[in-house]
Amino acid sequence: MKRTPKLGLASVAFAAATVVVAGAGANGRDGDAVVAKPAPFTVTSTLEGKKLLPRRIRWVASASLPAAQIREVEFIIDGGPPRWIEKLPPYTYGEDENGRHQNYLVTSWLTPGRHRFVVRATATDGRRAEQTVLARVLPAAAPPAALAGTWKRTIEDTSAAPRVGSPGNPYTHTPPGTYTLVIDKRWIQARFPGRYVLPASEDSGEGWILDSDYTAGATSLLARGSVVFRPFNDEAEGGQWCWEDGPASNYAWSVSADTLTLRPMHGADPCSVRGFVWAGDWKRAGRG
Repeated sequence: MKRTPKLGLASVAFAAATVVVAGAGANGRDGDAVVAKPAPFTVTSTLEGKKLLPRRIRWVASASLPAAQIREVEFIIDGGPPRWIEKLPPYTYGEDENGRHQNYLVTSWLTPGRHRFVVRATATDGRRAEQTVLARVLPAAAPPAALAGTWKRTIEDTSAAPRVGSPGNPYTHTPPGTYTLVIDKRWIQARFPGRYVLPASEDSGEGWILDSDYTAGATSLLARGSVVFRPFNDEAEGGQWCWEDGPASNYAWSVSADTLTLRPMHGADPCSVRGFVWAGDWKRAGRG
């Protein structure tokens, strides 16, 4: 998603139909007008029928009403405030760039066990429909012990970084300074240099925090898109390196003493701004 929340409203408002009972007698008096109660509608999602969720799955809702009659769709996990809200179809958890880059529900941040996943659609006339799925989440796999932990890398000159708006860097600013990677079972978290201060950080990248999904083996890891656990409303933490769904890239990794070396395995990371920051040597700053 962009560094600003997605905005979008259905372009056509829905007017509930009214039914008038004529009731006129011989004296010509009109009867009372009766407004029919709007018919109920339904909402479903791609989690329907699932009992066990993988680490990564697309959570997309569908409503039986036309899109013009849907005000919003909320995605709720275990009660409380929505973890995501969509205004326009496709109604995808975690943003979708108007269907071009549909994100995933990544379950690595959830505790192992059973959870309640709810999609709730609200119509423009106030009607609501929801669907609840009870499904289990397995424990997230821990990274290899040598890879886990906190790593730092200083990039004093970022003038060679891919330009914002280029194919390999849709949105991400790269301020000079010390970057931090925190690698745990939930994600690879990148902490950008500087302090997050609005509105300046929107255009500088200072203080940004990006959470990326990944899987790691003994000598390689696969970097994917973002991990979303709440709506993004101008907090420091949120967003992604390139697009919501990636692109994915394989990295070779190795650790010697207190140095982690990351290197794209196929020449270059297609999300070139991620490759600009990630590829190179990192110094250990903490254990996992």
